[in-house]
Amino acid sequence: MKIGITYNLKKSDSDREAEFDRPETIDMVKKSLENRGYKVKLYEASSPLLFYSLALDRPQFVFNIAEGKNGSHREAFVPALLDELKLPYTGSNVLSLAISMDKIMTKEVLKLANVPTPNYKVVRPNGHLSLEGLKFPVIVKPPFEGSSMGITSKSVCYNEERAKIDIYKTFQKFKRPVLVEEFIEGAEITVGVMGNFPPHALPPMEIDFSSLTKRELKASAWGIQTYKFKTDYSTKANYCLPARMPEEMLSKISKICEDAFIALRNSDIARFDLRVDKEGNLFILEVNPLPGLDPEHSDFPRIYRLMGKTYEDLINDILNFAIERYKIENKTETENNHNN
Repeated sequence: MKIGITYNLKKSDSDREAEFDRPETIDMVKKSLENRGYKVKLYEASSPLLFYSLALDRPQFVFNIAEGKNGSHREAFVPALLDELKLPYTGSNVLSLAISMDKIMTKEVLKLANVPTPNYKVVRPNGHLSLEGLKFPVIVKPPFEGSSMGITSKSVCYNEERAKIDIYKTFQKFKRPVLVEEFIEGAEITVGVMGNFPPHALPPMEIDFSSLTKRELKASAWGIQTYKFKTDYSTKANYCLPARMPEEMLSKISKICEDAFIALRNSDIARFDLRVDKEGNLFILEVNPLPGLDPEHSDFPRIYRLMGKTYEDLINDILNFAIERYKIENKTETENNHNN
């Protein structure tokens, strides 16, 4: 089978390319597929020739890890292009990626599905700035960024004055509405979900910040995944799989993530970030339907390692789930057309 890999290549350390993939990651994905007998070709998503290259080559399946370059819903760009070309691909579709890229819309969908998420307010440029009804501390977030972009050691605010300062700075940097969310103090958990009929949650992984130095902890706002933590200190934390919690709580976390996966129309793979407070209440913070696959730094490969599986296993599991989904969806569509 001919497999195409669509990706955005990280060429610098600029914030603009923070979500793009290193050459090492792209090479590892390629080799992982080639080792299982696939013929693989690379397609850089930033290339103006992307559409024409795919249209001419017509790979039988596309392994999509492209983040997109411009706009609030940039992750949906390549899937939209692949849909236009009628090329099947791994991961979520255009609608799911667009919703999940928008942290505000994600929370609205989760609330409708009765999936717990922290209380929040949206502050818009030139709008009325009121945080009435929110309990402090709060965390200030740009709602359209991945990789914890815009999350700093000062994003957790313990009073309204401090919050308004950070809201203003976030406005200035991103020129978009700002999400202000009640900050949940407690354990930091990330959960990988894979498959489709139904999806299955992998063991919840706890991120333990206690091994960081005082300076590193401060940069991580004393225990959250700031942009600084993800870029500089993620390998220094302790990772516990499964999370250090009773089995009943682990099952509850898995069930809620599977419910969220279905509610957000995710496909094949997604990763959910959660917090569990001291009373045992859990809250989904956000979803990443295009999770990082960096073999050294990303959480999904880390989960696989802790499960005793290889990076090659992860890449081919993603592809196999996508192929299975495509066959079922295509069969269903054929049957419906025949019945009509």
